[in-house]
Parts: sequence; structure tokens; C-alpha cells
Amino acid sequence: MSNKLFINYMRNLVNLFFKILPMWEDQTPSLNQYMIELRDELLGNEEFLERVSADSRVLALAGSLQFLIDNPDTEIEDVRRKVFRSIRLCNKIRECYMEVV
Repeated sequence: MSNKLFINYMRNLVNLFFKILPMWEDQTPSLNQYMIELRDELLGNEEFLERVSADSRVLALAGSLQFLIDNPDTEIEDVRRKVFRSIRLCNKIRECYMEVV
């Protein structure tokens, strides 16, 4: 995975996590499937995982998604907190690896 592709992917992850909020607020029926697919994409991307294999923040991202998948009755305030924490983690991972570039 090239540096440019990695940085773009991390930016895209921010948008993908942010998309959870309006879907949750609107009670979109496909939300659970969306989060499962996002989790699977995150953990199934071998090139991405090789790049960040020692970075525990990736597990935190997957854990937040899994929590939301497992707890569909979570209050919107808690969902916002988890989504914005995930966005901050994505940005920190991107910034960390930009320094390496």
C-alpha cells in the first residue's frame, strides 16, 4: 500500500465513521449491516493491517464498531462519543504515519 493510498484511506475512514451518526439518528434499517461491513473492511484489509500491525488504535476502532453492532439500543449521546473518538483515532493514525512518510 503506497503512502498516498494509506493517507487517503485514513481520510475516507473518517467519513465512513461519521456516516454512522445520521444513520443512527434516522434509525436507518441498513445501519447494522453498514457497520458490520465497515468493521470487516477495516479488519480484512491485509495491506492496511500490515502497515499498522503494531498500532493498538486500530483495535480500538474495531472495538467501537463491534460495541455499536452489539448494542443497537445505545443512546445517541454515547454513539456520538464513540463516533467522534473513532474519528480522532483515525486522524491520529493518519498524522502518525504521515510523519513516517
